[in-house]
Amino acid sequence: MDFTIALKKREIERAAALQAKLQLQDISLSRSEAAGAGPPLRAVEPVRLSADIDSEVDHRDAAGVDFAVTLRVACDDPLAFHIEATFLARYRFADRAKPASKLEIEAFRKGHAVLAVWPYLREFVQTMTARMGFPTEPLPLLRLVLSDKG
Repeated sequence: MDFTIALKKREIERAAALQAKLQLQDISLSRSEAAGAGPPLRAVEPVRLSADIDSEVDHRDAAGVDFAVTLRVACDDPLAFHIEATFLARYRFADRAKPASKLEIEAFRKGHAVLAVWPYLREFVQTMTARMGFPTEPLPLLRLVLSDKG
């Protein structure tokens, strides 16, 4: 994962239009899993993690939209462990008279919902790796960038 979210100009505009209609209600841990081979027996340098992030619409109705953002991180060498966590970002419509389009929701899911949850995911992974006894560097900040395409 290169820790950037690339969106087309039109997607950024659609996400911004939806952001004006939504209010963030809460962000909460939905599910998590962590497993490892046990902490190292000797001191080791911080290890690099591979990471994969995904988001989806968890629930949608007239009141709002819930987005599930899942991060999977793993380390395969020299230590072996993985962590997977899903946080829900619950948004409620500020003005129920203006429904959101599928295109707005899709653009928001790809960028804004992930950015809202990212600090929680970063902290969760950092805390879990430390509690498991694995030395890691903190995950970097995510960046939203304009895609060259469209």
